[in-house]
Amino acid sequence: MNRFQQRLALGGIVLFTCFAAVHKSAGQSSTLTAFYTAPVVSMAPMWIAKEVGFFKKQGLDVKLVFIASGPTGTTSLLAGETDVGIIGGFAPTRAIVGGAKDLVIIGQSKTRMTGNIVGKREIASVQELKGRRLGIDRIGSNPDMFAQAALSRFGIDTLKDLQYVQLGNIGMGIPALKAGTIDALIAGAPHDLFAQRLGFKLILDIAALKIPFAVTVLASARNTVERKHPESAKFMRAYAEAMHYFLTNPEGTAQIVAKYTKVEDREVNAYAIESESKAMERTLQVDPKGIELILALISKTVPQAASAKAEDFYDARFYTELRDSGFLKRLWGEKP
Repeated sequence: MNRFQQRLALGGIVLFTCFAAVHKSAGQSSTLTAFYTAPVVSMAPMWIAKEVGFFKKQGLDVKLVFIASGPTGTTSLLAGETDVGIIGGFAPTRAIVGGAKDLVIIGQSKTRMTGNIVGKREIASVQELKGRRLGIDRIGSNPDMFAQAALSRFGIDTLKDLQYVQLGNIGMGIPALKAGTIDALIAGAPHDLFAQRLGFKLILDIAALKIPFAVTVLASARNTVERKHPESAKFMRAYAEAMHYFLTNPEGTAQIVAKYTKVEDREVNAYAIESESKAMERTLQVDPKGIELILALISKTVPQAASAKAEDFYDARFYTELRDSGFLKRLWGEKP
């Protein structure tokens, strides 16, 4: 082989290698790191998107991790350690008020308060909670916010009229009720069901009050949204499909819920899924009223929250695209 032939052969190898690399790159999925902050049913669409394959369908390779608290989740977003997460709305809202302006809400999955206040049978009414010991997981959590908002409608100031008992973990509520160290407990499914099975009384159905609240939201960082805009859009499409699955396939959802919550009781899982379904937002659209209520509650201790505007906390582009593109209509079988 002469020198010209050698160069031609070498050039062919280089071109082949380049084309192969381009082909391989084109076939690879985009990657994201996503998280959830609690093994609770309201976060199930995230698990469904992973388990059923909706992320893969959208060309995403999603690493799903568990981060056990809202503040830690928001920190991971700001540090660029994660790209997006399903999280209680209080943590990112509080962080943004505190100066974390790069944090942003890009969607919402649960829009209303749910859960119940359960307690001793001798508590005849909501008014009789005054002066009693109410168990919550911790101050600043969703149960705390739910208690404040719901009981204010009955003229009860939780900070003045109740004795808060911080349990650290809502799973400690049933043992505390049984031991008599608290008189009542604010809990969502399935812990409220567990309490009623043991003979404790339903004192207040919070879901029936239909209080708008940013219970669970999809959060990211603004720089991540700009840097990974196509991936974020794909993520939202996958999450919308997972929400459809959650609301239309209770059997399949129950299997996935059992895997992530480690609860095998079929009745408990069915109860939790039905309870949460009533408050889930299938369009993923953010309700400003839910953020406004959080700001109002925060303003009691953080004065700058009183002047904050809800629209500064979220980016509507992704769920607007889901609607305007016809994606949601096709997904739900609605006529244009």
